[in-house]
Order: sequence, then C-alpha cells, then structure tokens
Amino acid sequence: MEDYVVLVLGIVLLCAAIPITAIITSYYSKQSKLKLEVLKQEIELEKVRNEGYVIETEKIRLEIEQSRQQLALDQPSQFRLEEKY
Repeated sequence: MEDYVVLVLGIVLLCAAIPITAIITSYYSKQSKLKLEVLKQEIELEKVRNEGYVIETEKIRLEIEQSRQQLALDQPSQFRLEEKY
C-alpha cells in the first residue's frame, strides 16, 4: 500500500513539475527576448548619437574653415590700409 502512495505522489509531482518547468522556461525566454530588444535599442541610440556627433563636428569644422577664410580675406585689406597711412 505504501508503495502505491509513493508511486501516486511521484506521478503527481512529475505531472506538476512539467508545467512549472515550461512556465520557468517561457519566463527566461521572454526575459532574453526583452534584453535583446533593449540591446538593439541601445545600439540604435548609440548610432544616432554618433551621427549627431559627426554632424556637429563637421558643422564646427566648416564654421572654423569659414572663419579662417574670412580672417584671411580681412587681414590683407587691413595691411593695405596701414601701408597707405
């Protein structure tokens, strides 16, 4: 009789363990998918930040180049004015 009780309890525990294992596996799978999605979004954000940095750097470089050209154009005229006086 005790053997049957142990056998029945074993079967019940085994039947309960299978759905619990499936639930846990599903949970970890969903967590992994969410982490992957977060990483993809972080990579995309970093790409956008990098593009913004490159654009801003290029803008500043062009402004500096324009300032240098303007300075180069302004300086000879200043020297010519000084030579006349």
